[in-house]
Amino acid sequence: EIEAFDLSHIIQATTMQKDGRLKGPLYVQFVMGVKNAMPADERVLDFYIETLKRFAPDAQWCAAGIGPAQLTVNEWAIAKGGHTRTGMEDNVRLDRDTLAPSNAALVARAVELCSRHDRPVATWREARRILGLPFA
Repeated sequence: EIEAFDLSHIIQATTMQKDGRLKGPLYVQFVMGVKNAMPADERVLDFYIETLKRFAPDAQWCAAGIGPAQLTVNEWAIAKGGHTRTGMEDNVRLDRDTLAPSNAALVARAVELCSRHDRPVATWREARRILGLPFA
């Protein structure tokens, strides 16, 4: 998994794949909403998806929103056919006034978005396969 905080990270990942330093298809996560990095802007996400597909057509992608951008970025990613990341590592609130009681509450919110966009939710086994992780 490659976390991309700006365009140069996407280009570097595709370069490293082409020269053999990264093996297999890329899995790139666009991290949005971090100060002085990639803004949480839908047109920016569209450009990054297009750029990744142009340089690495077999790549899979994911988008993660930090802090208040989490829900919005989750919805964009799901609606556009990508994967998404959620959890208290990136955001501790369900909304402006409500702390998330657990990671499970944030995951449930992402599952609801998947349902709304008629997208399947990966099982833990599918998630490990998508990320190229071994089974314990």
